[in-house]
Amino acid sequence: MNQSKYFYNNEAFGIVAIASVLKYSKTLPLSKALLILPTVAHKETLNYLKRANSDVKSIEQLIIKKGNLVTNFNSRFQSLLPVSINSINILCEMKYVKFVDEHLSLLDESKFNFSEPSLGGRARAIVQASSKITVLLQKNANDLYLQLRVQL
Repeated sequence: MNQSKYFYNNEAFGIVAIASVLKYSKTLPLSKALLILPTVAHKETLNYLKRANSDVKSIEQLIIKKGNLVTNFNSRFQSLLPVSINSINILCEMKYVKFVDEHLSLLDESKFNFSEPSLGGRARAIVQASSKITVLLQKNANDLYLQLRVQL
């Protein structure tokens, strides 16, 4: 794994990403939660999804309109899998989320201040994109993994 990528996309980044998507979805299967960090860690994808005028209704639409955003998704998924798992574990330990029956659920949205300026620019971009990421994750997890060409 590229060490500089690992430090740039660390657990703190993962915590913000997963918590901000859970703010909208309230609950997510683990399989879908693991797709969040590879989505937001890609600068071009994050920049596209955070824009107010980007219209994203499904993963299929994203692939058709902006296929270049998902060409290396499997590689991002594989390299960020440990960070995603660690981020989820930390969120559980901090009692921000609970993990029951292979689903993550947000326990108390008020515990996390998503508008805190000290979170930084990347975190603000994630918060801006999180509602659209929630829309992308509405499809069946098996279909998402197939369309994003994630190899397990």
